[in-house]
Amino acid sequence: MKNIFISYSPKDARPMQLLQDSLVRGGFKPFIDPAPRPGMDWRLDIDEAIIHADAVVVVVTPNSSESVYVTYEWSLALGLGIPVVPIIYRTAKLHPRLANFPGFDINAWKDEYQFWDYVVVELKRMSAPGGPLYRNPSQAASIPNAPAASILPPPAPVPVNRTPQVDRSIMPDKPGYWVVIRRGPNTNMMYRLEGAVVNIGREPTNDIPIQHGEMSRHHFRLIFQGNAYAIEDLGSTNGTLVNGVRPTTIMPLIPGCLLSIGDAIVLSYEVVA
Repeated sequence: MKNIFISYSPKDARPMQLLQDSLVRGGFKPFIDPAPRPGMDWRLDIDEAIIHADAVVVVVTPNSSESVYVTYEWSLALGLGIPVVPIIYRTAKLHPRLANFPGFDINAWKDEYQFWDYVVVELKRMSAPGGPLYRNPSQAASIPNAPAASILPPPAPVPVNRTPQVDRSIMPDKPGYWVVIRRGPNTNMMYRLEGAVVNIGREPTNDIPIQHGEMSRHHFRLIFQGNAYAIEDLGSTNGTLVNGVRPTTIMPLIPGCLLSIGDAIVLSYEVVA
């Protein structure tokens, strides 16, 4: 294991920097959220970094536990079968999925710097042949299986595609959670999401009906979880891609992400504060 993606809240710069420095000293190649480049979508950089990571380390704090971006990052990693390692830096509500993976807790340590050195040593041990995070180098270029600590069966290989290019110049201006049709029937039609579950499909009985041949009768649903919606495909024929990645479980959505059904339909998930 060499490439490690650090998932953290920008409000937790100190532990991120200490972890990053320790990983560099230990011979790892850490990656954090890149600075956006003009004309580029920063979400593509994050997706690409996670796809090519050997592991995703999550700095767990109250800030990161409430961050939809952090949740998206480690959920994407799990969907791709990439090992996820939680590091509890501040006591916070730990997502049940993260609790099933081997991790570290700084609260048992008096010296913070010794803790980070210990984390690096353990990551090396865990990623050695036979360890819970070990991945055969021959599998690095393909989608790996889920780590041994997962309580779920390994997901099937997931095709990785680039996020489609769409025009997002027209945006909702009222507070709330929205789905906007960016490509397909009724382009730029906006739907405000209300309720715990929102069903989307070809049938008129759906909360958001989109009558198109590539849509299944009941294609997918959006589920409100905490402070954001997540997506669950309902066994549709053509599947659903989130920023070019096919979710294998319920995947949290981040504002601005694109939901693609085939080549003809693209929706965007928008949040207006």
